[in-house]
Amino acid sequence: MYLQHRRKMQGMMTPERLIILHTAFQTAKHRGLRNNMTPTPKSFASELLGLITRKIKLERKYHSKKIKDSYSRALPNHAVHAAPKKWALVTQEKMASPLDSYPSYSHYWSADSRDALFGAHFNSLSSHFTGFSVCHPIYSCKEQTMN
Repeated sequence: MYLQHRRKMQGMMTPERLIILHTAFQTAKHRGLRNNMTPTPKSFASELLGLITRKIKLERKYHSKKIKDSYSRALPNHAVHAAPKKWALVTQEKMASPLDSYPSYSHYWSADSRDALFGAHFNSLSSHFTGFSVCHPIYSCKEQTMN
């Protein structure tokens, strides 16, 4: 599936990712998570559009190739996640997005509370220790070298 915003190509979403998002959305609906949200979610399509729009806004806000590559990539699934999962007992992902979270982890955290509609927990920095996790935050070289 190709993603377009204002007639400009923004990326591509695999059918597998679309199924993951739809399943998580339906699960949130059955658990009643939608009832506490303002504004109330109207449909899967409208929330998916909102998710993609938030991603685009973040990419524009932090416009830099290194940051864009850091944030919008999905970590290479099998190779990168297999070792931490096996040797460090990693079972979750922090600072992820519903668009790039690794589906084999039991939990993931997002910076946006609305992402709970797609299975995310909110605000990884304010939650208590939940076990070992993978984290790939937005960063810039300038921030990394500040003293």
